[in-house]
Amino acid sequence: MAGRADLHREFVERFHAGKRLRPATAVQLADAEAALGVLWPEAYRQFATACGAVYTPSLLGLVVEHKSGFGDVQQFLTPKQSVTETRRWHLEPEGGCAAFASDCSGNFFAFRQLSATEPRPDDAAVWLFDHEAGEVVEQAASFDEWLGRFLKL
Repeated sequence: MAGRADLHREFVERFHAGKRLRPATAVQLADAEAALGVLWPEAYRQFATACGAVYTPSLLGLVVEHKSGFGDVQQFLTPKQSVTETRRWHLEPEGGCAAFASDCSGNFFAFRQLSATEPRPDDAAVWLFDHEAGEVVEQAASFDEWLGRFLKL
């Protein structure tokens, strides 16, 4: 899907502050899926295999400057980090949840209610697990919509 690839590329070109990209491999993603008992949405899989653990510290300033009404994303996790952080924070003990990024305060963005069986979803809603407020709040109806929101800043 050229539109999705363009969206992902534009997001990374504009916001990634790290050195070079280190995309996740299909094996790393599959191992994380097996460990968490979920199937990543295809939109996220494409982002992770093309871009990897993107670091976006400049987004906080833009979010504040534009008074956007939504929070920043600072660090996308590697598949291994996703497993570790999802388990460490007990995001959803009953399963179906997978953290994939964090904000500047250490809160996690995750997908919820993911299935462990085919068919793989094309995209999924993005949720913020806010540890300070003790809330779980939907941020966007899809991963691609969520990324696109930052590009409008």
